[in-house]
Amino acid sequence: MTRDGDDPGATVFVLAGRSIGVEAAVAQAHAYPKVTVAGYDLPGPGPVDAITADDIARTHKVRSRISHAQRDWFLRTAVGAPWAAVPADARLVDADPNVSGDLYDGAEALYEHFRTAAPRQVGVAKISKVLHLKRPGLFPILDAKVMAVYRMQARAAAARYPHRGRRAVFWAAIRDDLCANLDSGALPLFRSRLAQSETEHVCRIAGLTDVRLLDLLTWAIA
Repeated sequence: MTRDGDDPGATVFVLAGRSIGVEAAVAQAHAYPKVTVAGYDLPGPGPVDAITADDIARTHKVRSRISHAQRDWFLRTAVGAPWAAVPADARLVDADPNVSGDLYDGAEALYEHFRTAAPRQVGVAKISKVLHLKRPGLFPILDAKVMAVYRMQARAAAARYPHRGRRAVFWAAIRDDLCANLDSGALPLFRSRLAQSETEHVCRIAGLTDVRLLDLLTWAIA
């Protein structure tokens, strides 16, 4: 990662070992579907301790393919989930996988509540697309593309954090990049460039969480 003041040409993202310049990242944001941002992201998290039918309908904007029966399962399973272990404004950058009894453990507990009870054909992608809506600053969307991009980094994270769950090490790998791109200035500069856009839906993307912005760019390099 390099940085030269606020020159977007000299500042690059590094995601899973791959680079993308800030100007190229802005171009990707312009190409990102308006309906996805408007339908999936912008309505906000809704109730902080429940999943609603509207939440599930919104995940269809990111191709969750959650069926009616699976929707009903999510709604039932959300009752009694350990929502309180994860504050509504929780951020992945604050979830240190080295620290026990804190935010990372809370995120694992919430995810495992759904994973361990999941019926057939409800896997990590569907669960993460729902949980990202409820805690958008914390849970990355782990679909097949994102997991393919980060597979090598997740294996390295698994060696560093053997006490963490198999899926949770993807969070650690993504968190590494999140912290690095914040420190390099790439992510703040990207957000600033988006906010300055004359295109309304691009300005709206500037308001998404750091986790979601990295998700958008991961898809761009996949």
